[in-house]
Amino acid sequence: MITRLRMSALMLATVCAAVPGAAFSSTAAQADVSNTAAAFGPTRCSFLTNGDLCATGIGGTPGGYDAAYVKYSGPKITVRFYLKCMNGFSKADNGAFSIEAGQRRSFVFAVGNQQECRVQMRDLTNGTYYYSPYVLP
Repeated sequence: MITRLRMSALMLATVCAAVPGAAFSSTAAQADVSNTAAAFGPTRCSFLTNGDLCATGIGGTPGGYDAAYVKYSGPKITVRFYLKCMNGFSKADNGAFSIEAGQRRSFVFAVGNQQECRVQMRDLTNGTYYYSPYVLP
């Protein structure tokens, strides 16, 4: 099971990987955050048997939602992410992908503020659907 501290470390590592060569002093980090158009909201996860399916709201422009699955055990599977919102809005990711134990896969739905949304993950290997809790951007 993933802890909030571990999730924060994963999110920080993801952001750091996306900004190569960035200086990591507290002053530089604060300056980077103030200049960004997006802000991450709370991450909410469903703890599945073989991994964690998480959704994070992203505020700002254009804003949207981050879908992520961390697989801890079990065989390699093929899945798809979908965004399902309470207002009826629905969107699919860019296509099926494989994931195996020890990997993390994510997809950002840059769809603006659709209010409360959750991630639906379909396991194409066996047809099962899994859902994250709802989040707001």
